[in-house]
Amino acid sequence: MKADTAHTLRPPIATIYQNSDQVAGILQQIVRQPLLTEESREMNTFVVDDTNATGKATGAAEARARMPILGNASARGEVTAGLSSSWTQSSGTASRQQFVYSQAYNLHLVREYLQAGGHLTQMASMEDAAALAPGAFVEFTTTFDPVELTLALDVISPQLVEAVTRFQVRQSYKDQFPTDGGHEARVRHAERMRMEEETKGSLARAITDAVRADARQETTREYYARVAGAPPLTAITICDLAHFIVDDPDRLLDGTFTVLGKVISAVEHDVPTFARNKLLRNLAPSALDVGVAKLEEMLQHAPEMGGVSASTYIDLKLSSRVDGASVRVMPLAIFS
Repeated sequence: MKADTAHTLRPPIATIYQNSDQVAGILQQIVRQPLLTEESREMNTFVVDDTNATGKATGAAEARARMPILGNASARGEVTAGLSSSWTQSSGTASRQQFVYSQAYNLHLVREYLQAGGHLTQMASMEDAAALAPGAFVEFTTTFDPVELTLALDVISPQLVEAVTRFQVRQSYKDQFPTDGGHEARVRHAERMRMEEETKGSLARAITDAVRADARQETTREYYARVAGAPPLTAITICDLAHFIVDDPDRLLDGTFTVLGKVISAVEHDVPTFARNKLLRNLAPSALDVGVAKLEEMLQHAPEMGGVSASTYIDLKLSSRVDGASVRVMPLAIFS
């Protein structure tokens, strides 16, 4: 499972996003054999030292004994004996090594194999993207911009929308506080305020929850990768939050990164921002433009603004379209 080293080896990379299951699956399709996840090696060495010694010894022996009836008796003779000795000395060493193949190593092999096989396209312009069919492997270096709708949904949470709605209801009832009718009139007024506050607050929270669910905010995140070139190209990069190696998925907005991925759509022009939503895709892009314009007008005429345009203090830009050419990319890895 060694990559072809005939060409120049690439420098090491630092990965912040990797779909490890997809990378492992692609690598297994390339090598057409099971992938090793870990390997063990053992080495044993023994040294044995045998020594033998032999010899012969001769001597005289005399024995004396007291025997009944016969009295004292003695015997003398010559004794010959064979001598031999042997010993064994053994020593040995044993070592065991265990190797683990990391996901970074799998990604390195996939890039090497795709490059060597001519299956990886360096996408640097709209012309490069136009020549690609969905399913092609691409690699490009880019800076990312956030999707304004994503940022808005991060800030405008269901709890915030409910709290603002309740506040508006209480404010309107405060302006209509009854001055006649005594205590009973004030109690009825407070009860109506409580019921309307509860009803409108719950409805606003439910609507916000539905919008967030329609945007699949809890599981995926879209980023706009601006690819250099003329005319400019936007690679709409759709990331699954579960595959981020870093804790903060918006780390992508902090620098320049390289993306290895698969193209999943042909080049399109002026794609609506809500194109991938189930319900909001039915909303005409012009409707969002009108809504943002109305909001800016309301803020401008607010007493606190003094007729000054809201854009002086805050940028309310929520783009209804991805301007120009764009292509959708499913990233396998994002690294630097």
